[in-house]
Formats: sequence, structure tokens, C-alpha cells
Amino acid sequence: MAPGSRTMKPPGLDWLLEREDPPIRLFALRDILGLSPKSKEVLEAREQIRKYSPVRKVLSARTKDGYWLPKETCYTPKWTSTVWPLMLLGEMGFTPDEGVKRACEQFLDLHQLENGAFTCPSPPEVKRWVRRHPGKKATRWEEPCLTGNMIRTLLVFGYGEDRRVKKAIDWMPEHQLDDGGWNCNYPEKKVKHSSFMSTIEPLWAYAEIPRSKWTRKMKRSAEQGAEFLLMHRVYKSDHHHWKHSLPFATAFHFPMYYYYDTLHGLRVLAKLGYGDDERVRDAVHLILSKRSPDGRWLLEGDWSREPEAQENKRKALVDVEELWKPSKWVTLNCFRALAATGDLVISRK
Repeated sequence: MAPGSRTMKPPGLDWLLEREDPPIRLFALRDILGLSPKSKEVLEAREQIRKYSPVRKVLSARTKDGYWLPKETCYTPKWTSTVWPLMLLGEMGFTPDEGVKRACEQFLDLHQLENGAFTCPSPPEVKRWVRRHPGKKATRWEEPCLTGNMIRTLLVFGYGEDRRVKKAIDWMPEHQLDDGGWNCNYPEKKVKHSSFMSTIEPLWAYAEIPRSKWTRKMKRSAEQGAEFLLMHRVYKSDHHHWKHSLPFATAFHFPMYYYYDTLHGLRVLAKLGYGDDERVRDAVHLILSKRSPDGRWLLEGDWSREPEAQENKRKALVDVEELWKPSKWVTLNCFRALAATGDLVISRK
């Protein structure tokens, strides 16, 4: 903002700028108000992120070596092993300390295939499976969800020039289906249609890469992936038995991990430059319909607290916010998406 400028703030923005939640304040300053990442206010907020209660709880759960148990895999058990807190810390703008860097190295050592993709079973897990199933052959398969999500996380943590991350980025276009998206069941199963969940993660990774570093192949891959979501108007299915919209996609969640909803899809598409595409308008209208008079949105879901997760007694390291209460994270992401589509205007005088 220019010196002496006065910003007309939409309802809800002052709430996001409160100092008690440093990562939300940081992103509101940077992504909504447009302050430089090097500005004093943004740097001050970033320095305080470590004191944010959910971040402190996540960090307190790791071992003295910097990773989250167990040692032999970063992916299981779900929500508590190393992958999940790394994803959450990355989404919260945490600046990696030495422990987080060691955890990233552990992940790369255990979960990257020769072709660059990331895979869920680690070598120790595969060996254990073979011992339990004598005579059967175990394979390690590519996971576009995990690959895209961890590329994005590693980029946020400063691994943009790392050859292993670059190799993972190069793999993503190789795994796309004919309809432009990705599907984690391919090629293990005979699938012909991409998945919303599998597609959003590679696109989220592309959205984190500076455009100046995009290759032609990356640009084409991102365009094809975006087209898959756009031809479904972000959240409407023409493939499953649902006639109109994906039931899980119309509720807004945080954290996202590898899942999908309309807000997440629109936010990523808008960051990729598709905010003015006519096919996002249904998603925009859905988001606007959920806004309260005070400019806030509710947390309607948390994937680690969904019924399926509860049945399996899986619990995340931290519940970031209360369900069905006004959510700063959901509101922040709504602001991000609507600012990019032109439906949230902040006038400066």
C-alpha cells in the first residue's frame, strides 16, 4: 500500500488481522491487502507463527530428531505420522526449523520412487508386507495426491531448487489421464475418469511455483488439469451417481490435507489465473451464499473428524478450530478466492 493510503476493509477482514492468530494475519496482510512479503508487518507476523497454539501442539508431538512417529514410514498412521503435520505446517506458513528439515529429508528418502513420484508405502513397509504374504510380490505405486501435496509443502519450505522436488514436478504431467486430471487408482485399477481429489493436489503444487519457472510442459499440464475441474464447474459431477453436485464438496473444510471441496477448488483455480472464467461462477455463488452478515464463514468440516475417521479411531494431532463455528481459516480462504475472482474488492483512497 502506498504511504498514507486508507483501505476500505470489507466486513470480516479486521477479524482476520487480529494478532492472536499470526499465520492468518500474515496471509491476510499478504494475500488480501497486498503487502510485500518483506514488509515489516508481514515479517513480524511470520516470526510469531511458532507461538500459534495449533503449531505449538504439532511441534510438541515430534521426536527429538524432528520427525513424527513411526520412524519407518511418514504416511501411516493417518493424521499423526510425519506427512500430515508437515502438510499442516506448510499450509500455516511455518518457517522450517532444523527438525522440520530433517523430517522433509526423511520423507524424501523413504517415499520417492526412481521416476520422481512420491508413494505411500515405504521400503520397510513393503518388506513387512512381503514377510506377511510369502510368495506374493509387492509393488510401490505412484500417488498423484501425495506427490502434489508434498511438492507444494516442500516448495513452501524452500525446496524449490532441490533436484528431487524438480524430479517430482517433472513426473506430474506423465501421469495425467486423457480427460486432463489425475486419479490415484491409476494405473493399478482400470480407471478412465479423473478424480477431483487426485487432481487438486498437482494443481495446488503448480499454483505454488512462480510462473517464471514454468516450463511449456508444466503450463500445458496445469491447463489440462484446470480444464478438468472447469468442465465440471468446480464441483458438479457428470460421472458418478450424484446428479448435480458432489455431496462432500459443498461443505467447507480446514485443514484440506489431500481432500477436496468447492472452496479449495476455486481458490486453487483462481490462483492459477482462472478467476474470470465463466465456469467458476456457480462456485462463487455457493461461497457467497454461505457468508454471514458479519463477513465470516463457518467451519463445516474437518476431514480428520469425519465419521469414517472417527470409526477408525483416527485423531489428528490438533483440532485447529471448532466445527460449525465461525472459522478464520475458512474465511481467509473465501477472501483469497473471492479477491481473485473480483467478487471481493478492497478500494484504496
